[in-house]
Amino acid sequence: MPLQFIKANTKFEFMNRRILFFGVSGTVILAGLIALLVFGLNLGIDFRGGTKILLRFNGTEAIDRELIRKVVADKIQEISGEEMQVEVQDFSSGGDEDAVMYMVYTESVSLITEEQKTDLVAAVKSEFGDDTAVSAPEEGGDQFYVSFADEAPIGERMNALEKIFADHGLARVNVESEKVRDLKMERYKIVNLESGEGSEGEDLLDVADSAKVEQEDALKEQLQKDLLTFMAEKKDTSYTIRIEEIKGKMEEAIASQEELAKRFDGIESATSISPSVGTDMLNNGLLAVFYAVIGILLYIALRFDFKYGPGAVVALLHDAFITVGVFAMLQVPFSLPIIAALLTIIGYSVNDTIVVFDRIRENVSKLKGLPFDRIINKSINETLSRTVLTSATSLVVVISIYVLGGGLIQDFAFALIVGIVVGTYSSIFIASPILLALDNLIQKRKVRATR
Repeated sequence: MPLQFIKANTKFEFMNRRILFFGVSGTVILAGLIALLVFGLNLGIDFRGGTKILLRFNGTEAIDRELIRKVVADKIQEISGEEMQVEVQDFSSGGDEDAVMYMVYTESVSLITEEQKTDLVAAVKSEFGDDTAVSAPEEGGDQFYVSFADEAPIGERMNALEKIFADHGLARVNVESEKVRDLKMERYKIVNLESGEGSEGEDLLDVADSAKVEQEDALKEQLQKDLLTFMAEKKDTSYTIRIEEIKGKMEEAIASQEELAKRFDGIESATSISPSVGTDMLNNGLLAVFYAVIGILLYIALRFDFKYGPGAVVALLHDAFITVGVFAMLQVPFSLPIIAALLTIIGYSVNDTIVVFDRIRENVSKLKGLPFDRIINKSINETLSRTVLTSATSLVVVISIYVLGGGLIQDFAFALIVGIVVGTYSSIFIASPILLALDNLIQKRKVRATR
């Protein structure tokens, strides 16, 4: 005989206790709303703005993520004087078996102050004249755009701009003219094309690795010589100055930590997200949740009956509000993966609700004459084993991710744990009782209309 965690033909009383469960849900939602008003959401870097830094370490052994997080956090606090949020996540090394990579997320968008921006704009104009157009970065950005009224040799102008920024304490700058950027793109295409072909049509995959490396190095060396010649001979008026102070400071911090320094290969990339972009991402994420709820309402109204729709939608909103409320109460970082988790929770919850509603609809036809609340209660009992076992199986997987994962993955898994528990609860104790309340309301109106 198969093992049964929940016996068949259970007769738990759900409908007669619906007021109690409404009270429990209302209390939890109210507590979450109070936490939102008092503490607010602990918005993550995706929504608040910040910088993503990709670190590369040689060897295959994993690096202690907490050590990386502490080193980066301490350096940012030393520079800015503020304690900022820092998260570290594993990152795919793109098939490189001799390296491990980590993505570091930090709230720090830029190390340039508004005063420095003003001084740099004034210094460039003072050096090259007031007719020089200088566009300073906004919202913590790190790129200046300079346009000169007259042309001059590219190398000469680049050196002059680098000196101005260095004099203002910004040694890590990357100055590039528009023409040089276009040349690089053109030549890199040639390098990629030629490095992918062997001599006399022979594929480089069949050539010895050492020969391939030598060919690629020769192509890159020739490109560098061509760029130096180009910058000495050609003239340009448009330049981009990219400040790389965050990248430089992070390299300095990691290099100063002995355990990390011995395996540190460098920073692959560093990109910033401005606060306004983060706000747009948050708004778009919330809109995605809203559209999902509207779509589900329409789907259930078409598949079942209009009176089924509100129960399912209220259950979904109930799940979302409680999950967000828990994040506010515990101050867990609320990031883009959490929006994805909310959408996953909505899909999971509505699937469970539809299973219960399907059984209710079947029993309405089979059990004519039985009061609607008894039909609902019987339907929930009939699907209870499936509901609990499905949720328990999902929880085992998600809890494993939460325990073994870290950083953003752990927060995502935490949201799913809360959502699965609350979603299972709402399918039984919220969606179906609201369906019953709407049916009672419809029946009362029918009685009034016949009088």
